[in-house]
Amino acid sequence: MPDRRPSRPAAPNRRSGRRRSGRAEAEPRLRSLGQVREELGAALDRSPADETEILWLESRRGRTGYRVSDVDSYRRRSRQVTLRVREGRRSGIHRTGGVRSGELDGAVRLALAAARAAPAESLPLLPEGNQPEAPSAALSDPALERLHAKAARRLLREALRADEAAIIEWTIGQAAIANNRELARGERASSVMVEVRSGADPGAGFARHAARSLDSLQLARLVETARERRAPEGTAATPPSGAPVLLAPEATIELVELLNLHAFSSRAILEQESFLLQHTGVQVFDRRLKLADDARRESGLPFPFDLEGVSKTPVELVSAGVPRTPALDTATAARVGLSPTCHCTGGEEAYPLNTFLQPGEHSERELFRIADGGVWVSRLDQVECFDPARMRVRARARGVRRLRGGRLAEPVIDLVWEDSLLRVFSNLLATGDTLFCRPSRDGFLGGTSAPALAVADVDGLTAAGSA
Repeated sequence: MPDRRPSRPAAPNRRSGRRRSGRAEAEPRLRSLGQVREELGAALDRSPADETEILWLESRRGRTGYRVSDVDSYRRRSRQVTLRVREGRRSGIHRTGGVRSGELDGAVRLALAAARAAPAESLPLLPEGNQPEAPSAALSDPALERLHAKAARRLLREALRADEAAIIEWTIGQAAIANNRELARGERASSVMVEVRSGADPGAGFARHAARSLDSLQLARLVETARERRAPEGTAATPPSGAPVLLAPEATIELVELLNLHAFSSRAILEQESFLLQHTGVQVFDRRLKLADDARRESGLPFPFDLEGVSKTPVELVSAGVPRTPALDTATAARVGLSPTCHCTGGEEAYPLNTFLQPGEHSERELFRIADGGVWVSRLDQVECFDPARMRVRARARGVRRLRGGRLAEPVIDLVWEDSLLRVFSNLLATGDTLFCRPSRDGFLGGTSAPALAVADVDGLTAAGSA
């Protein structure tokens, strides 16, 4: 998910009327993966622990907009090193931003202190080396490596009309993982996401998509999609009751993310809040619903290994409406007596990072006809799950339109939606044939992809107060 914390724009240089040179826009470089591997290897050699694992995550992120007055523009760099040690039957974890040799040695000692204070338990050994390298296309785009805010705004300006606006976010990141069982892997990756608004509210068209490169993003096609979703001019209407709801892919992604976090993550399992504890192997969704985690599909944001260094393979999370397994790292899998799924996100946590909700056979125009008489929801904001065991969720539906005659009609005021995802995903009318994608929270390790969903009806759809 994109990082939306506020940040102040840089103060202008008032001591000189001269424009900054192009060099001032240059983006800082990340450490070379070769150098990182050498430092991790040296720290492993010095570690006194029985087993040691070091994970290095580093990224730089940019965000800017065109014709968006309140956009949270920023340039950020981040670096985090996670050390996990095993001492006898005890495990300890420590995270640090320090990267010098002495700082890594100190972090190992702190992880050892955490291990000595932890309860003894039977845990599997850390993964071994010689993991096969998964063949994949280049994950880092040289054009994104060079991109800076001024060039990004120019890119948007050339694609947009006078009544259109957009926000662009891009990330260059790298992950390196090494342990004293001869495992050492590293990968560099990029991602870019663009949100486009065509027209003026309340009938503006909205589209959002992400990809590994600028070319595969297909910005011109994304802008055209936003234009096709514009509604005719009209006053905001009140929502109909008991009518179908057509969720745009951008809205569906929000619901899939809630499932990932509150049902399929290892933390949800350990904290006993996931509905999977009662419903694994039981059909609780529509048979057409299939949810998979596939880090090798180029249509998403692929990444070859998890953050234990294990090569990723496709995993079915839901098949024919039946939940199959949560995401599990090796330690959590041992604790709950299940098989690991190569979803480690660092330390002893797991989360689906390359999720795909399987598309159907219906174009957007066909979905308009199937859900005729109902409403179209462009996106969901303020999304929360307040009852994970029953997957009860609450969200604000924005960009809502009436559907009449198989097309988008007049706008509808913002709505508050409260419902159970167990009911929503069991009440499907049809599924769209086109996937849209949004990056994971870190910006580069993966993303969630989903199509549009037509739902027969939903509960708790009421008019919201003023925005």
